[in-house]
Parts: sequence; C-alpha cells; structure tokens
Amino acid sequence: MLRKSRFSLRTKSVLLVFLTTVIFVITAGSIASYHVKQSQKQIIKEKIAGVARIAAQDATVKETLKKHPQPTQNNSLQKYANQITQASHVDFVVILDRKLMRYSHPDTSRIGKRFSSPQDAKKSSTGKSHYSHRKGILGTGYRIFVPVFKNKQQVGIVCVGLTDSSINRAILSAQKAVILGSLFALCAGIILALFLAQRIKKSLFNMEPDEIATKLPELHAIIDSIDEILIAVNEQNIVITTNYLAKKTFPAVKVGTALNSNLAKLIFNHNHSQNKTNVPLLINAKEYIVSTNRLVYHDKTYGQIALLQDQSKYQQLSEQLAGSEQYIQALRAQSHEFRNKLQAIYDMIELKQYDNVTNFIGKVNANYQQEFGQLNQQIESPALVGFLTGKINQAKEQKVTLTLTPDSYLPQAIVSDQLNLDLIKILGNLIDNALAAIDTSGAIKLELTYDTESTTLIIEVTDNGSGIPPAVREQLFKQKYSTKGKAHGYGLMLVKQIIDNHHGYIDITPCNPHGSNFYLELPINSEE
Repeated sequence: MLRKSRFSLRTKSVLLVFLTTVIFVITAGSIASYHVKQSQKQIIKEKIAGVARIAAQDATVKETLKKHPQPTQNNSLQKYANQITQASHVDFVVILDRKLMRYSHPDTSRIGKRFSSPQDAKKSSTGKSHYSHRKGILGTGYRIFVPVFKNKQQVGIVCVGLTDSSINRAILSAQKAVILGSLFALCAGIILALFLAQRIKKSLFNMEPDEIATKLPELHAIIDSIDEILIAVNEQNIVITTNYLAKKTFPAVKVGTALNSNLAKLIFNHNHSQNKTNVPLLINAKEYIVSTNRLVYHDKTYGQIALLQDQSKYQQLSEQLAGSEQYIQALRAQSHEFRNKLQAIYDMIELKQYDNVTNFIGKVNANYQQEFGQLNQQIESPALVGFLTGKINQAKEQKVTLTLTPDSYLPQAIVSDQLNLDLIKILGNLIDNALAAIDTSGAIKLELTYDTESTTLIIEVTDNGSGIPPAVREQLFKQKYSTKGKAHGYGLMLVKQIIDNHHGYIDITPCNPHGSNFYLELPINSEE
C-alpha cells in the first residue's frame, strides 16, 4: 500500500514552481548579465575607436604633428585633447609623434616625455590600428592606437582609452535593468506558483498524487493484458505508451523516443487525420493487421494509437489456401484439356467413326503416358507432378510450350508436405508471371535440380516473353506492386518471403534477345 504524503499537491506545486523560478531567474540573470558585460565592452571598444579616428582625422592634429614643434604643457594639441576627452567621456586622449613623444596627457607633467609603453605603441607605427588591455599611468584599461597621416605619410599616433574602473561603472549601470528585471521575474514567479498550483490541482480532477500512483499501475496492467501490439505516438511521432507485446516485438520502440521513421510511415498516416481499419502490413517479414485511431480529447488531437495483430498464427492456413489456389488452377486447366478430348471422342462416336475413336484414344493414352511417365521419373512427388501437368495444359491453351529440362530431378527423400506446398506456390507464381509476359505464343523452360553437397534445391524459370524493365525489376518483391493493376502484387512477394524463410537466394536476369530468367536457391533442412 502506498504511503500517504505529508504535503498536499498544492504545497508541493508551490514549492516546486517557486524553486524553479528562483533557479531560472538566477541563471537567466547571470547569463543576461554576462552578455550585457560583453556587449558593453564591445560598445566601449567601438566608442574609443571612433574618438581616436576623429582625433586622427583632425586637421590641427595632422598639421601640428607634421611641423613637429617642441611639446609644451599648454600646447594646442593638449587643449584639443582635453576638449575631446570631456565631450566623449573617455579617460584619456594621448597624442604622440613619430618618436612616441607625448603632446597631450591628463597629467600635464607627462607632456614632452616618451610614451610609457613604447612596445605597445610601436605596433601602430606600421600604419595599422590595434587594441590593447594593459596597465598604464592611469591604471589598467582598454586603449586603441590609431595612426595619424598627413599627405599619405604617418606623422604620429592617437591613443584613446578607458580604465577598468570606468568600464566597470558603465557595465554596472547597464546591468541595473537586468537586476531589476530579475527581481520582477522572481515576484511574478511567486504569484504564478500560487496560481499554477491551483490550476494543477484542478487539471488532475482534484486527485492527490498517491491516488494517481494507485491508478497508474492499474492502467498499465490493463494495457499489458491486451492481446495485441499497442503503440501510441503524439503529433511529433514521439512514443507516449506501449504495451508488453509491443516491447517484446519491437525492442527498439521506447517510450519518450521518436518512432523509427520507416515504422511510422508503415503504421501511421502522415497527417494523423485518417484512421486505418484492418489494413494488412508486412513488417520485418511478418504480416500484421493494423488498425489506427486518433487520440482526441475535448476536440483536440494529441496523436495516434495503433493496434497490430500478429498474423503468424494464421500463416500456415493462409499458405495452404494460397497453395491450394495454385493447385486448383492447375487441375482446372487439366480438367479442361480432358473435357475437350472427351468431347472429341463423343463426336466421333456420334458419327460412328469407331476406328478413329480407337486410334484417338490410343494416341491420347500414349502422349499422356509419355508426358506423365517422364514427369514421374524426374519429379518424385505425385502432388507436384499433378500440379505441373495442369500447368503444362494451361500453357498449351495459351499456345505456350512449358517444358521441364532433361536434367531436372527432385528426389523423393527431400519431399515433404511443406516443401510441396512451398514449391506449388513458387512455381505457380513464376509460371503465371511467365505466361502473362508472353503475348501470343512462346516457350517457358523449367529446371528443377537438387545439389546433394549443399542440400540446396535450385529452381530456374526462363521465358522468351516481353521481359522486365530494370525499374520494374527493383520493385517486383514489394507488397502490392504489380503491373497488372489492382488486386495483384502479392505473388512475387510471397515467393520472396518463402525464399527468405529458407535463407535462400533469388535473382532476376534478362534474356537475349528478350525474356526473363528467375534463378532461385532453396536450402533444404534435414527436418523438412
């Protein structure tokens, strides 16, 4: 039995939202403060660069440095530097000549003396500006050195800067808005926590967590007891729930992760707007009957749910029916052939042509014994012999010659009911496709041999029909793909499925000048 919590959901929600808000405000405030600091530093750099460029472009500065007079404490450049320092709110504007002698400085006693960091200033003697962050007479700070040119000749350098103390004051001033905003967000968070706690309680139908914790296992037990695979996804194809069968059948499908795109395309609709009802799908060589429905609550769609029914327990029955269909089709053709012959005998008897009747029956019997006897010698399976006899007669009706190569041989030792069923489905579909590829008259050659060393049954079906284009050849084994129109496209898919179940091999090659060759290798297990 679950232990009752000391705190109500309302109290927990208030504490959780309050703590979350505090952490968020502190984190966001720190990040914002950092970005403000970096942004302010960049603004300061651009500011001192702009002041330095203005000073370097001043005509008085250029002319004075060109003449190179002896610097005095009250010279014109010192007055100009004081004016621009006050106007632009920088800490210092130092004007140097080519020899790095000061013409201006906040401390007038430094005028006429060499710059205190000559190596730093010399970097701009090549005619290029540069920033530095170093300790000077006024303290550590950012400064920029900009060359001064007169008639394309460098005559001096302008150094403009701000100390770290001035920069920090500017940054602190800019950060005040962030601090005030953080305090406001904290107060808003406290108010929101109280409001949200009430809303959460209402949204949970006034249930406490221990009540929910009791009902959740019951819900999982109900879902896992469903004898079908259950997968539910949200609008973004993120798995929101599965049952035991789904986890067992598709281990990669996990709650909270995106559903595999190929599996999602097979099971669910792209727009989540249409439902499926008992739609057959082939997934991982298994056939499932899939039904999907939208997850709707208060007229809002939250995703889709799918139920997949594994059809493997019905597979044997469906295979038997598929094999029976091929066998019935062959027997129907054989029956039609005998019916024609019986009609001919009946007509001759009516005309009292008894000698012709005798001769005709003898020829039919001889032909039948020759064909049937030859098949019996090569194919030691009565069911398969009867099936092939029917297919030969069916081909004759379409003016197509279906022959079994002299080298063909199927030993009785490997024949089983399951192998008979598989071969009837394979040969039935391949022969039917070959007959469909021949327009008027042609030939189909069938070769059936057994390699004792590799215990592999080799099947080849060759026709001289219209052939298969390369683009079609790549799609042949996909479900419902067919060039014959609707209600087709399952035959070759079934052939491929049988080959895969035997871990076999299938290949299609074109024939010269036209036609196709189907080559199959079907490993035979000793258990079969």
